[in-house]
Amino acid sequence: MAGGNASHQEITKVEGSLQPGSASIEARLKEVEGKLEKGKGNGAFAWILDVLKTLLPSIVLAILGFALKDSVDRALREREIQLAAVKEMEALIPDLQKTDLGMADAQSKAAQLAAYGRYSVPFFVNILEIGNQYAQAGSEDGLRMVARSEPDTVCATLQTVIQNRTGLYQWQTHLSALKILGQAGCTKACDDVTRFRDTMSNVNSYRSWVSSAPEQSEYDRVSKQAANTLTQLKSLNAADCK
Repeated sequence: MAGGNASHQEITKVEGSLQPGSASIEARLKEVEGKLEKGKGNGAFAWILDVLKTLLPSIVLAILGFALKDSVDRALREREIQLAAVKEMEALIPDLQKTDLGMADAQSKAAQLAAYGRYSVPFFVNILEIGNQYAQAGSEDGLRMVARSEPDTVCATLQTVIQNRTGLYQWQTHLSALKILGQAGCTKACDDVTRFRDTMSNVNSYRSWVSSAPEQSEYDRVSKQAANTLTQLKSLNAADCK
């Protein structure tokens, strides 16, 4: 049922996105019609004009119908691919959640998961939260792998992690997110990283942001990483980093 609702929402978004295009086409047709009206000169031309007036609405509807169908088909295909990828990844996730997972296995499983590209990113973030230290390290490696081919997805997802102030994430997840944002060159995150660095004024205030209470030394690690990440991003001389 949830999948059906998601597909319906995607179709609704597609339909909504076509509205401006429809208005634009209508405006252009009115302009053409106006020019044709000015050019009336004889009966034959008037007859052609009448025919065009009759046919143009049908042509416009056909074009819009084709565009709508193509957009909906693409959205449905993307949804099908995503669901298939999630189903296949479910077989890999339990291995990364094992408490006795070693570093070699964590890296191997993370590499397999990263092969699914952007679809694997939410899983890696979840493993950062619940996995052991080796699973967390493997997840960082996995996110870096995905960032090489699909940086926008990784950057946008990790930005939402450091934007969160509700205690949804552990301080370790913030630390990993900051680290990868810098390594992946996520320059669009500059403002968020700056805000993060400037507003985590002390360990007590930072504790209200995260689900686990960090010690002073752990707070210092996150604070230092935020500063390092900002330095990395500014070194890229991007317009987003001022």
